Amino acid sequence: MISLISANWLLFLIALLIGVATAFWAWAVSGREGAMDGFDADDGLLEKAGDAVTPLPEPVVPTVAPAPVPAPAPAPAPVAPKTVAPEALAAVTAAKVAPAPAPAPRTRKRPVVAETTPPPPPGKPNISAAKGDPDNLRLIKGVGPKLNSLLNNLGVTRYDQIADWKEAEIEEVDKYLESFSGRITRDSWIDQAKYLAKDDITGFEKKYGKL
Repeated sequence: MISLISANWLLFLIALLIGVATAFWAWAVSGREGAMDGFDADDGLLEKAGDAVTPLPEPVVPTVAPAPVPAPAPAPAPVAPKTVAPEALAAVTAAKVAPAPAPAPRTRKRPVVAETTPPPPPGKPNISAAKGDPDNLRLIKGVGPKLNSLLNNLGVTRYDQIADWKEAEIEEVDKYLESFSGRITRDSWIDQAKYLAKDDITGFEKKYGKL
């Protein structure tokens, strides 16, 4: 028997549950019917005794005042368009219509005028006259054909004549050199003439280059 139950325990458990549920259902049905019978008997007794059933008063429902409806917000006042003063309107119109200012005139640059050498004074420079035959002044560095002719016309023809010049003679002759003014000092004529007057060609070429 125990082995049979252990082998089919699930079936026995289901049958047990069904039996318990059936018994509970039968008990519940019998109890409900008895309660209904007792209620009907009591109602009959009350009717027979002639007791009047006092109706229950109706419940008083408190009245709640409705919430006040908020007044609608006033509509914003219309914004009036800004009026422009006639003077300002006229100024704006004139600014739009006014022509663009004319460009400033360009200033023309004045042409640079080269300084002209003043003409030499008339006559010849006040210097010592040359003594002896003329030398080839073109051997002096810086003296070309034109300057050589100019010196000869001024009475300057010899090396020893130039070698003896001092500051006064240099300034005097320089006045007559026209566009060649300043060449006596710049090209060292006095020093070159001293070498050539002594016929020191070696010393001259060593200092001033080949002749």
